[in-house]
Parts: sequence; C-alpha cells; structure tokens
Amino acid sequence: MTDLHIASCVARIRPEAIETAIEQIESVIGCAISERDSNNIGKVVVVLEGDSTGALLEQMDNIRSITGVLNIEMVYQHAEEKSIMEEVIV
Repeated sequence: MTDLHIASCVARIRPEAIETAIEQIESVIGCAISERDSNNIGKVVVVLEGDSTGALLEQMDNIRSITGVLNIEMVYQHAEEKSIMEEVIV
C-alpha cells in the first residue's frame, strides 16, 4: 500500500526575488505554484505532492533554502491510498 500526500502551502518571497524564486520552487520535484498575488507583495500558493509527510516537509525545507524565500507554511494536507487517487470516476 502506497500513500499519496498532497499539501498546499503559502510562501512569502521578497518581491524583488519572486521570479527567480518561483522558477526554483517549480524545479523542486513534486512542487507547483498554483497561485500568486496580484499585488506583487510576494505571496504564492505552492502545491506539494509526495509519498509521506516527511517528503512534504523535506520539500518545504528545500523551498526555505531558496534565496529570497522568507517563509513557507503548510495550510492543508491530505493523504490517501495512491490506488484510490488513481481510480477513474465514471
């Protein structure tokens, strides 16, 4: 049985570093930017995917180490058996 963990996080990034930081966040395996603020104040929503809570926390640590990232906080996490998540709903 393999689990799939999905989390959403909010990252605060220095506005002058946001474009470079977003590129680097998206290069972290299992991470995607789903939304960014329209006022350009440095907030982005990051969606993480991994096989354990530990994997998600490791991704968050990797994001924290990116130049310009001030903080990242998990807002929501969901875990489900991977086979259930892959079922086709008819």
